[in-house]
Amino acid sequence: MTRSLRFAAGHFMAVSVVLIGAFVLCDVMRDLQTLIVPDAATRLHAVFLPFGAMVLLTWIYGWLAVPLMLPSTGVGLMILVGVDSITWNMILVSVLKVVAVPLGFDLMRRLGMDARGEGRAANWRVLVGVGLVAALIGNVPRVLAGPCCTGFSPEARINAFVTVTAADVAGVILVLLAAMALFRVLRHA
Repeated sequence: MTRSLRFAAGHFMAVSVVLIGAFVLCDVMRDLQTLIVPDAATRLHAVFLPFGAMVLLTWIYGWLAVPLMLPSTGVGLMILVGVDSITWNMILVSVLKVVAVPLGFDLMRRLGMDARGEGRAANWRVLVGVGLVAALIGNVPRVLAGPCCTGFSPEARINAFVTVTAADVAGVILVLLAAMALFRVLRHA
């Protein structure tokens, strides 16, 4: 294997581990959510960590994150809903959600809010803003055409949209807090 292929494979594996790990942790958190609040809708997460991981990975890789994340997102979809329950609609909504993240970065950059501050350091507030914009973009097709909201009234769809957007932003915040804690530990080690 050539050096460049090993390099690309290493990045693909790193992205896959982070994203699949976020999906597994999200699934565990959903199980805990149903234990704590049994009446909560099990189709909607209170915190969606994979979206936070997508924002962090897109901040690192840019548009290159899309082909790196799509296979892992497919595996994550299998983890969350099971292989037998996956539909083409779910796959399309998942692809649109992945593509929404770099679109969110581009929109924020065009609005003059780059995710990198002076000296190319991370601007965490802008990363959360990117997450919000990307969640708004990515959740429109999910709520309009996704299986999470089949049979919902218009009011219930709006509530679902707000819920999944809040879950995505909460996922971004938790992932960024974890990343900051990790970087702090690494800096002091």
